[in-house]
Amino acid sequence: MEEAGDVDHQELARQLLVQAKEQSTELADPGGLLNQLTGRVPETALEEEQHLGYDKHDPAGGGRRN
Repeated sequence: MEEAGDVDHQELARQLLVQAKEQSTELADPGGLLNQLTGRVPETALEEEQHLGYDKHDPAGGGRRN
């Protein structure tokens, strides 16, 4: 059972596929949706890590992993 605020990943995937189809974006081509997501999701996650309070490679992180 999902809690309030939880992401429905299946619905999110469905919405992405509908939007890709509307924009005539291929799924598996080199410039397609899957390739774009494979690159964009990790990039976005790294950008969001700025909330940790220190810059990338800053010794203040103490070598801790996220």
